[in-house]
Amino acid sequence: MTKADAARLVAIVVTAYPNFDKFKDAKAIEATVNLWAMMFEQDESGIVALAVKKHIATNKWPPSVAEIREIMLEIQHPELIEPDKAWLAVSDLMYSAGQFNHGDLSRQLPPLVARAVESIGWTSLWEMHRSAYIGGKPGMDRVAFMQQYTPMYEREKARSMTPAQLTEKIDNVAGSLPDKGQHLIGYRESERRRKEQEMEALTRGALRLESQIVEKTKLELRGEVPE
Repeated sequence: MTKADAARLVAIVVTAYPNFDKFKDAKAIEATVNLWAMMFEQDESGIVALAVKKHIATNKWPPSVAEIREIMLEIQHPELIEPDKAWLAVSDLMYSAGQFNHGDLSRQLPPLVARAVESIGWTSLWEMHRSAYIGGKPGMDRVAFMQQYTPMYEREKARSMTPAQLTEKIDNVAGSLPDKGQHLIGYRESERRRKEQEMEALTRGALRLESQIVEKTKLELRGEVPE
């Protein structure tokens, strides 16, 4: 977004909030234009404009940069699910899949939601869910999920809201410092993913072999032995 784009959007905000005292000062308006031009420099002006319009339609006070970026997050990252909606998805999956869920969580749930469930363990989550029906405390499955997912969501939300150029600079600074364990965490996750892919490949191979054996058996029973 250019400075000219920022000026047009700020003018819309000033018009939408005529009684806001800060906008009676020309220097304050100019400072706001400069700030927006800097903070939205790498963003599409159309997306920023949509976020500004939504804020104007739903709020009585002018938007901060963070409020605009939060609305932009909703527009640009629909895969980032709010905790309450994420739990509803998990709850629905538990109801439909049951205790012995042999499906791939990464295909059944949004990525971050699946990661949270994986970290708890499907069986553990199901046992918490089941215990409510045999004298246990109800809602412990939801508590466990929300405690795991909410901080993951907040971290990803903050990272996605931060301008890409600023994130890159932060990562470069962090990368120049002695490793405090983040690389190990990333390595452990990548290794788990690699192992999952290996097991998935083995499962697919076993299923193909089983299918071939079944098909061959059918042919033999019909007297059509393949060469």
